[in-house]
Amino acid sequence: MDRELIFPKGFLWGSATSAFQVEGGCTSHDFYDWAVQGRIKDGTNPVDAVHFWKYYKGDIALMKKMNHSAARIGLEWGRIEPERGNFDKKAIAHYRAILGEMKKAGIKPMVSIHHFSNPMWFVRDGGWAGREAVRRFALFTERVVQDLGDLVHVWITINEPAVYATLAYLFGEFPPGKKSLPLMFRVQNAMAAAHVEAYGLIHGIHGRKGWPAPLVGVAKHLRTFDPFNERNPLDRFGAGLADRYFNNYFLERVMRDKSTLDVFGINYYSGDLVKFPLKMLGRAALPKNKLGWDIYPEGFYRVLMRYWKLYGLPIYVTENGTCDDNDELRPRYILDHAEAMHRAMGDGADIAGYYHWSTMDNFELVDGLMSRFGLIHVDHAHPTRKRSIKTSGRLYGELAKANGITPKIVKKYVPEWTPGF
Repeated sequence: MDRELIFPKGFLWGSATSAFQVEGGCTSHDFYDWAVQGRIKDGTNPVDAVHFWKYYKGDIALMKKMNHSAARIGLEWGRIEPERGNFDKKAIAHYRAILGEMKKAGIKPMVSIHHFSNPMWFVRDGGWAGREAVRRFALFTERVVQDLGDLVHVWITINEPAVYATLAYLFGEFPPGKKSLPLMFRVQNAMAAAHVEAYGLIHGIHGRKGWPAPLVGVAKHLRTFDPFNERNPLDRFGAGLADRYFNNYFLERVMRDKSTLDVFGINYYSGDLVKFPLKMLGRAALPKNKLGWDIYPEGFYRVLMRYWKLYGLPIYVTENGTCDDNDELRPRYILDHAEAMHRAMGDGADIAGYYHWSTMDNFELVDGLMSRFGLIHVDHAHPTRKRSIKTSGRLYGELAKANGITPKIVKKYVPEWTPGF
């Protein structure tokens, strides 16, 4: 590596978390109840997560130490509205304190309004398959934007709607554990309608209060789906089907009116080879992470270019990362994916920022605390969940400071690394 790959001035470098996966201490959402039922692989519960709610000042200081210019956090709906129509002013004030601490550290907040978890009263009312889902989400959105909007740089209305709908309503791996194809589609339709409604509310509130015009988007998990056998028409059909319903079904409904997205959030982790009918396989030649996911930076480039050409909206990479308990794969992973992103920008894609998943080791949705995605190591056995920046976190901090990949960074952390797929 003998050349620099520098990003445009003002490019945002940050990392991401969701509320229930890091906050700890909250029992009024459905993933807490799900864990009580014994539905998490390692038997842990998000109530014992990593206690960001309590230790946020130290965590934000570590973000600053890693030269973050931005960070993505979530709001816990069940914490803010633990009972229907009853908003907890202390919880809202605490979120204001978190956002204020971020801004004081020079970190621009991106805030997700919905990131998988739901209040138990909402679940009892039918959840996202219920008739009142869109209205209840609109009321929640209205309240949090009124109370927090002056502190927020980018609003993400819905995180990974296809992942949520598929795992919660088709495969039964998230609460409420349903297995129904019609419900899966109903939920994606409801989330698309909820986003459109929320978009108008957010812009209206910012306008009435005289705040700067907001940036509003969704965070969409996108993958590459390629046929296992390119010459097999059934495999090609299966890949097209997966792409249509996982990648694009929700977006087609939102993009009926392009005016409801200011920015486009992309969550990218990996890609799949599809063997008919819908068997997802990896590429034998690619390295895998602990969960068996292919590490496929070329797929990242493909996704960025495809959706930039399709929609022409400024892109934020709202999640990108890998499960790596010993921090052996992550340094190279970061360089590979930063290089893919740099290449996409050189080919015309407008990418405004990158948020690595995740800031710290957290409570993973199916696995619990056993799978580690963080730039910051968390000692789950320590009374205060002691934190320490990993080697990958130090690399990422230097990358953010340099605003790109330099020979010095490569030589220090992954000396054998070279650009290219």
